[in-house]
Amino acid sequence: MNSNAAVLAIGGSAAPGDVVKSLTGGRPALAADGHALVLYDDAAAAVRDVAGYLRPRAMTMVRFGLHVGGTPHGEERLTGPVVAAATRLADLAGPGRLRVSADAAGTLGDTVPLDPAGDGSYEMRKR
Repeated sequence: MNSNAAVLAIGGSAAPGDVVKSLTGGRPALAADGHALVLYDDAAAAVRDVAGYLRPRAMTMVRFGLHVGGTPHGEERLTGPVVAAATRLADLAGPGRLRVSADAAGTLGDTVPLDPAGDGSYEMRKR
């Protein structure tokens, strides 16, 4: 992964592996803490994937967290600041929502409607 890679963490799901299978634009991975992850080359690809997943699932409890940064560490289970930030954001996101770090929001520009979450992060606006 390059330094501008995006890490999407999945929370709030009893079957995160099934969610990962529905997200086809990235590479699946696991965090050291057990969160399911999907790694993307850029944040916009992750947002498109999440939006496509959420569109037909209005009542889902799945929560997503997205952060961009340096390469995660580990072979089987990934660690590092970018992973920790993404998993924290997934835990903070509302059900059926994507919480985005300020760093990730900065790479998205005005292409994605985001609302401030009050803690320096953003949530993708429901469409």
